Parts: sequence; C-alpha cells; structure tokens
Amino acid sequence: MKNGENAMHIGMMGLGQMGWNLAKNLSVAGYSVVGFDPRPDSRERMAEINVKAAASPAELAAVTDAAVLMVLNTEQAEAAVWAENGFAAGADKDQTLIIMSSLSPVFVRALAVRAKGKFRVLDAPVSGGVEGARAATLTIMASGPAALQHALMPVLRAMGKNVINVGDEAGLGATMKTINQAMLFAALASAAEMVVAGVKAGLDPDTIIKVISISSGGSWALEHRVPLAWQTDYASGATLAIAAKDMRSALELADSLGTSATLAREVRRLVDIGMARHQGQGDDPLMVEIIEQLSDFYIRSRSNCP
Repeated sequence: MKNGENAMHIGMMGLGQMGWNLAKNLSVAGYSVVGFDPRPDSRERMAEINVKAAASPAELAAVTDAAVLMVLNTEQAEAAVWAENGFAAGADKDQTLIIMSSLSPVFVRALAVRAKGKFRVLDAPVSGGVEGARAATLTIMASGPAALQHALMPVLRAMGKNVINVGDEAGLGATMKTINQAMLFAALASAAEMVVAGVKAGLDPDTIIKVISISSGGSWALEHRVPLAWQTDYASGATLAIAAKDMRSALELADSLGTSATLAREVRRLVDIGMARHQGQGDDPLMVEIIEQLSDFYIRSRSNCP
C-alpha cells in the first residue's frame, strides 16, 4: 500500500460516463479514489463523488496501489500510460494498471510486454454499458496472472456483478471484449433491418420488440438498443464512434488470425455510413437510422410513434 496506509488507494484515469460511475462505485465501496481526466469540468466535479483530483497520470500512479484505465481509444491510452507525465512515469513494479477500456487486443498485448519490470497489467474490459457501470452490474472479462486477479477481485467486484477469468495472459480479455462487441453490432444491424421491415409491413414496433425478445430471434441489442430509435431519438449514452472503434478492432483481430470476417466487414461499412452522416457524433442506436435511410422508411413515421 502507498505510504504504509491500510486502505487501498485506487486510481481512475478517464472520468467520462463509464469512468465516472466506476469511480463513484469504488468510493461507495470504501476505497480511497484518485482521479485524472484532462477535461476541466470533470476535475471540478470529482469532489461530488468523493474523488480526489490528480494533476497527471504520473501523480495518480504515485499515490495509488492500482489504477483503472477507462479511456476512449488506443491513442488516449497511449498518452495516459506512456506520455512524459503518464502513468508509467509514476508507477513502480508493485503498481497495477487495470485496463478496463475497450482496446485492440494487439495494443493490449504490446502494452503488457512494454510494461514488464515497470508495473503489472490486468486486462479487464467490461460489458454492460453506462447502465451497468451505474448499477455496478458490469460483466468484467479479466485476464492476467491468477494471483493478481485474486488480489484485485474485491476491487473488480465493487464495479461489476460478473467477474470472469478468461485467461492468464493480457490481451485475452481484450479479445473477449472485441468479439463481444462485433457480435453486438452485428445483432443490432440485423435486428434493425427486420424491425424496419416489420413496421413497414404494418406491425407495431413495440409489439415487435415484445414478441421477438421472448422468442428465438431475441437479443440484447434488440431489446436495449433498437427501441431507442423512437423512444429517445437514437440516444443511448454509448457513442457510434465507439462502435466504429470496436469494429476496427474486430477486423484487426480477424485479419491477424486469418479468420473470416464477412459479416463484420459489412457492419463496419454500415457504421462508417453513420459516422459520415453525423460527422462522428451521436450514439449507437443510429445504426437503426442507417437502416431506415437505406430502406427509405422511418419507424417514427408511424402515427403511434412519438
């Protein structure tokens, strides 16, 4: 423990919607939490959830026992860890970096190799979205040495309901998350196509969701994302930019392994259409809008949709 104190000190690098809720849950669980986020508004609000603000990732590393990385992409991760005042500059060999961001497996494996002798790495990406982060019900896909996973299990359980050991090497957690995301967005695209077709044929969209969700065609994407097209004007809190990043990671993984990615490439194409249309803004239910646009039919054109 840092400074000989008994209470474990946990860092949180990245306090967007996901990181904010993770930090809050760690604080509620009794951990002393130190946060870093380059955005001034995030730093100013940290006191609201009993989180101390660090001036840099290096400063955060110097006063914590383990630190969670929850940033958007590999570029932000590279800067947070390896920049001049990055995490590595303040860490020691007993410090642990818990990678909970959804990052490329290739990047995570390379980071773990580079970290050897400098600090320990636990690869632990999550699934469950902002809703799961808020409720501490995330699924956490942990990979790394068994002893390290065991030592940090209480910390992980403060943030997630299901903590699953997927392997003893960093990168396997990222691989699990990557294939999960590719399946999610493929299911979302498929569900969007058929809901649009069903509504255009005369079915009520909410009835479609109700029936299919308890039938063999049901999926999380159908139940929790497709209806947001007409319920929240395509807003979910999970960005389309994240979908684009995750599909790039999925294709990078498949290409590195020489496996088929026919469906993933088509989903990536659809996501790119949405990214271009909305200049990289907006949330992942815009996948439904992409299908609506290609179909020249919008679900909300139905009189019973808001």
